[in-house]
Amino acid sequence: MISLQKGWQFKEAGKSHWYPAAVSGCVHTDLLNNSLIPDPFYRDNETKLQWIGQTNWEYRTKFQVEPEMLRHKQIDLLFKGLDTYAAVFLNDLPILEADNMFREWRVPCKDKLRAGENTLRIMFRSPVNEILPKIKDLPYTLPAGNEQEFKTSPYTRKAPYQYGWDWGPRFVTMGIWQPVYLDVWNDAHLSGVWIQQKNLSKKTAELCAQVELHAMEEGTFQLVIQDEDHSFEPVVKTIRVSKGKHIDTVDFSLPNPKLWWPNGMGEPFLYTIEIKLLQNNQEIDRTTVRTGLRTLELRRKTDRWGK
Repeated sequence: MISLQKGWQFKEAGKSHWYPAAVSGCVHTDLLNNSLIPDPFYRDNETKLQWIGQTNWEYRTKFQVEPEMLRHKQIDLLFKGLDTYAAVFLNDLPILEADNMFREWRVPCKDKLRAGENTLRIMFRSPVNEILPKIKDLPYTLPAGNEQEFKTSPYTRKAPYQYGWDWGPRFVTMGIWQPVYLDVWNDAHLSGVWIQQKNLSKKTAELCAQVELHAMEEGTFQLVIQDEDHSFEPVVKTIRVSKGKHIDTVDFSLPNPKLWWPNGMGEPFLYTIEIKLLQNNQEIDRTTVRTGLRTLELRRKTDRWGK
């Protein structure tokens, strides 16, 4: 996994001058960091800066690809979070139309890469202007009490607080709000891991790792689960998968588990769980996830105030 966090620039669509941009970030903070707007929280600047959310913005970066990288069977661009309506171009070729802030996007891109310099460009469209024409044709209106003027938030897969809340101003923003990676792999790779807590006692925690992987072709692989502190023996499971996406589970236990406690009640301890993918006893991919152990209980016993 190769990070593409550095070297980003941004500009208002239709203009020529580029400015440095931060990834992860958003257009409001990029404008502020370049002294292009005043403090958004000062006086009535909230009102004066509403034009930002009604404007289209463009981001770009350039990165190098070595010839050796192109020998891999698969190369993906992985966007962990784009906010929200975005057209993505690699070397001026369209590769993605994004429309959801809350998900990641994985795009095969080997056929559009070239040895040497490559350019990644993202055009963000105003989430307000994107939705307004669509809701005018609808026979109903959804409630959007937090919004001040344009009632577009219920129709958009985007953080609602950006449209205004009782505790914060209305700044409908755009940008690359999560990391971007080049994921280079051959026969298979890990694409997601979720840790589920099955049972918890003072002596042991019974957990289950739900593992998602993608395979280029049918094959046999091994999943290895262990934790960073080596508090339990590694658990190995051999799996046979077909071409495409595959989801499997691996059960494991933690002895003498440390608990995650809320603020003020104890240490919010998090375990770092490492998952390896092996082929012919050779590691081909790995990832880590952090998880906390806790129990929640709703007590409805009657007391002097009720229950």
